[in-house]
Amino acid sequence: MTEQVVNKSESTRKLTLLKLLQEHKKLTNEQMSDLTFCSQATLRRGLIELEKEGHIRRIRGGAVLEVAQNHEISADYRYHINAKMKEHIAEIASTFIGSGMSLFLDSSGTVSKIIPYLATVSNLVIVTNGLKTAYDLIQIKTLDSKVFFLCGEAIYDAASTVGNYGNEFLDAITIDLALFSTTGLDEQGAYEANFEQMMLKRRIINKAKASILMVDSTKFGKLEPYKLANLSSFESVITDNISEKQMADMQNMACELLY
Repeated sequence: MTEQVVNKSESTRKLTLLKLLQEHKKLTNEQMSDLTFCSQATLRRGLIELEKEGHIRRIRGGAVLEVAQNHEISADYRYHINAKMKEHIAEIASTFIGSGMSLFLDSSGTVSKIIPYLATVSNLVIVTNGLKTAYDLIQIKTLDSKVFFLCGEAIYDAASTVGNYGNEFLDAITIDLALFSTTGLDEQGAYEANFEQMMLKRRIINKAKASILMVDSTKFGKLEPYKLANLSSFESVITDNISEKQMADMQNMACELLY
């Protein structure tokens, strides 16, 4: 029991450190120690682990955020970071969902926040490539709803499957509404850090009757190597907050902006 408590505490501290560096991009050791109320030795252990996982780079006297552009932040972090923002986005997105619909949910932490809203919606058919998403869905779904997990290569960091293995299944099913998040966004479109994830999501966008992009405001202006789609490919873009400049830049996009 004591070991479990310690591990949970260390995991929480790492999440806090990563969130701080996402917000500030660069911090000194003193600043991080003050903000997390931990000793320099404890801080050092956390930073070493985050650096080994590829999320940050330690520099003299501090650390900077350094997530490689082709590397996805692990699912454990994605599900907890910016939780309030994501819950706000999910609340708006839930108004698009009704009984009897067929849905696709991607493996993102943002889209996962909509799962509690599906607990009382009847007769849903839900397809996902998210390992955790599928597990959480089967815990809460109504008895007359069905959950399908899209087979493929299992990716550790993303806690999802990718590849063409599920093409036959996708050909046999209709999707009323697809819900996506993304790792980068600007007025030109949505971007992905992983090529295989981009290809799968692009296939779903082309198949679904309607697609919604759920993306928190920290992703605006962030570019990744693979372009998923133009914003006009989505019926709506839902976020938690947006600046006047960002709103002006996106006004000409053929999609609804909600926040």
